[in-house]
Amino acid sequence: MAPPVKAVTFDFWNTIACEPPGTMAAARQRAVAAACEACDIEVEAELLATSLEEVVSSYQGSWSAGTHFHPREGAAMLVGALGVEGAAREMVAEAFLTAGRDANLKLSPDIRPCLAALAERGIRLGIVCDVGFTGGELLRGFLDREGLLEYFSGWAFSDEVGHYKPSPQIFEAALDVLGARPADAVHVGDLRRTDVAGARAIGMTTVRYRGLHDDSSTDGGEEAEFVVDSHRDLPDLIAGVAGSA
Repeated sequence: MAPPVKAVTFDFWNTIACEPPGTMAAARQRAVAAACEACDIEVEAELLATSLEEVVSSYQGSWSAGTHFHPREGAAMLVGALGVEGAAREMVAEAFLTAGRDANLKLSPDIRPCLAALAERGIRLGIVCDVGFTGGELLRGFLDREGLLEYFSGWAFSDEVGHYKPSPQIFEAALDVLGARPADAVHVGDLRRTDVAGARAIGMTTVRYRGLHDDSSTDGGEEAEFVVDSHRDLPDLIAGVAGSA
């Protein structure tokens, strides 16, 4: 018999929560514009929009290549493109980095009862997340405000670990904190290339969640062992994994 599942890790974006389209981009643009104004720096709206797009493009290229791009690298790139100098650099950079603190993210349907059911069964829960420019500290703050942080015993956010999925290091960092081996753990996420391929490579059981985003890409490798459309199905599915041969 397979060993019982001791831990389940979740991707954050499009698995635990999602961003209404354009929310973060708009928040960053407003925050940076306000910081520039507070510092008496005149920045044309077109230059700001173009500079932000270039920073996002650099991040996306690095993420696709698996080369870590820390949020502060994006902030430094932005203030350089805007020509911000002196003491204002830090203020504008921090505005960029903290713009997502109060963003109106939305929880995935049924994620709350799913986490509660798994925790009640004594399964340790974790997060394995590739962040963009909203770092792990801010995302934990969101979960805390929503009353969900208490369900998680550990996490590995890319800005704190220094690796993106599918790198084994980010999965191993979470499992180390949870005190679980890959063979005893399940990972739930929406992307084949990062979530499924990365977790499978180190020996975790994989579940692709497509309730918010159905990743139909063919360049991400094999399909997960299990595919679900609702978090409502996860507790019983994981109970079945624990008893499988």
